[in-house]
Amino acid sequence: MHIPKKYRGFFIPKAIENDLLGFDMIRAYHHRLCGNVLEDCKHNWLQWTNRFEGVDRFTKWAITHGIHDAILNQIAYRSKDVKKFYSFKDDYKFYLEFLYPYNSETITWEQIDKIQDNSYILVSVPNTRGCIPENWNDLLKQCERTNSKIFFDGAYYGTSFETIDVNHSAIDCVAFSLSKNFCLNNIRSGVIFGNDIAWTLTIAMQREYYDYFSVDIANKILPKYEPLYVTKHAKKIQKEMYGDKACEIWFMIEDKDYMGIKTPRLINNEIKDKVQEAINVG
Repeated sequence: MHIPKKYRGFFIPKAIENDLLGFDMIRAYHHRLCGNVLEDCKHNWLQWTNRFEGVDRFTKWAITHGIHDAILNQIAYRSKDVKKFYSFKDDYKFYLEFLYPYNSETITWEQIDKIQDNSYILVSVPNTRGCIPENWNDLLKQCERTNSKIFFDGAYYGTSFETIDVNHSAIDCVAFSLSKNFCLNNIRSGVIFGNDIAWTLTIAMQREYYDYFSVDIANKILPKYEPLYVTKHAKKIQKEMYGDKACEIWFMIEDKDYMGIKTPRLINNEIKDKVQEAINVG
């Protein structure tokens, strides 16, 4: 596998990069014929995400082209019976684009009580503020009061030491990918777990036209590299270099407020060499 030069400025751990450079796409294509490939993938994702309690309690799952794919399909599916969609102003900016075709609103965490009956909320956990949202439990309570559901975007899973229980009736589904933790955003290897998932997500596996390559990469990377593979080294370096400004997510530090919204600064490139050295030492 060739990794374009323009993406090499991001921090991909050297061992993972070497594994990808040695990835055999032809083998992956033929490997799809093995009957246990998808079951292996499901098992590997469940093992890798088990720092978040309750992921294994969902009854359905699907391979996705990153979390974008999961969100787009699930909100289209839910739009048939949901009255309104919500996202938060300090969260992932693409949510605005995803929800543009629907009746939707962007709110602050101080406006949780604006969430109406039978709504659907997109939330990153941890989020772009650099940690698990401080008002997370308040959101769950509001969802209980309004019979609303949450799409739990776990893109930043493993980039902090934080844990959370996703076994809650308000959580419609949870999604994960390799994009943020190992900076494999161009691999588009993701997964979604839920009890009622859009058929447009599950049918690809039923008809065997899912992405063989991202599945094979997940089966190669997930069992070999734990979710804290980078974080357990990077957090110490982040704290030493930035002290109290360090966010829970290892590559973010507190920077400034923009129009009342906390906007952390990314420090991947500033500390990546030190992090790689620490990984090498073990």
